[in-house]
Amino acid sequence: MKLLALGTDHRHAPADVREAIAFDGSRREEALDALSAEFPAAEVAILSTCNRVEIYAAGSEEAVPSTGALIDALARFHKVPAERFERHLFDYHDDRAIAHLFRVAASLESLVLGEGQIIGQVKEAYSAAVDRKTIGSILHAVFRHALFVGKKVRSETGLDQGKLSIASVAVDVARDVFDTFVDKTVLVIGAGKMADLTLQHLADLRPGRVIVTNRTPERAEIAAKKWGGQVYAFDRLGEALAEADVVVSTTAASEPIVNAETYKRVQRKRRNRLALILDIAIPRDFDPKIGDIDNVMLYHVDDLQAQTEANRARRAKKVDPALAIIETETAECLANLRHKQQAGDILRQLGDYADAARVREMEALFNRCPDLNESQRNAIAHTLHRLQNQFLHHPRAALRSAAADPPNEHPHPLLNAVRRLFGLSES
Repeated sequence: MKLLALGTDHRHAPADVREAIAFDGSRREEALDALSAEFPAAEVAILSTCNRVEIYAAGSEEAVPSTGALIDALARFHKVPAERFERHLFDYHDDRAIAHLFRVAASLESLVLGEGQIIGQVKEAYSAAVDRKTIGSILHAVFRHALFVGKKVRSETGLDQGKLSIASVAVDVARDVFDTFVDKTVLVIGAGKMADLTLQHLADLRPGRVIVTNRTPERAEIAAKKWGGQVYAFDRLGEALAEADVVVSTTAASEPIVNAETYKRVQRKRRNRLALILDIAIPRDFDPKIGDIDNVMLYHVDDLQAQTEANRARRAKKVDPALAIIETETAECLANLRHKQQAGDILRQLGDYADAARVREMEALFNRCPDLNESQRNAIAHTLHRLQNQFLHHPRAALRSAAADPPNEHPHPLLNAVRRLFGLSES
């Protein structure tokens, strides 16, 4: 049994190299078909994201292509000279290939440690290979185990806890301040990338009402339509502030757009209700003195950045426990694969042993009874074949059951027992 993981990621290759060998859209399915045609005895799966491109191959020693052969196939498929990307590739074999996939699924190899997207992308890679029928028992077991490990690492270490983006931390602050959002109005000032990301996170809170305002009305319309919000013209900012319980400001203004005196008037209109202002703009959109007004909680980007760094440090402390889980699970996965391979070898040997005995005795019988006609010979051959299958039914079922369930010890005692009972060789 042999496994190979060949690929590159954000740490090994620049974006243009990753893009040159990526498998976007239907290209992954096409590549799976092409690899399966070129290496028909090998199992193949492809994981391709914006940050990584990886090919997994498994099978017998003879079936799995060499690293060089797989690089050549990759170059031919993308019509890109191997010299352009070869030096950026890594290759892992056998247990190291398994451990790498487990680290990927657990997000230890991700650009953002603990991010949640990658486990879904691993699942998509597995599903695509299943759909194209390019994987067998080895990669089935490895990918299923990888998905299990990804979830186990998150649940047992809390690696994914604590947001790492300013926008997501801002929304976490809002969640800490208010118990419910169904009766809250959220105002987003700005309609750029940061505003869109914030609106995406805010959608999880299900606020009762969302207002979007921007100096460019068309951009505000696009953002509001995408996230189910209402547009206020920028000259109605004061009115929008008076209606908002939560304000998220993301403009690129060169100076504050709201000063302390203006917001004092806003707060009087609000009858001094609690207001949360998340100013994630650089430079600041809200005068820092606004934070001194009663019942106004003002967070600037520096406050939120400090929280993201604290979250990042907490996640980093979870790496060693995650690696310990992966080391244990890698050993278990490899042992189970070898166990299933041994069980399969014994099943084949058992079948070959029975076939040889049946054929030997049948030929001896035919030699002793030369007057048997063809119909009689066929009847005898059929009967002996049925007798063999009946005799082997329970041993085969027991072996398959032993192969399906991970044993407490390796190899499973039943495997050695069958070897000894039938005089089979160790493979």
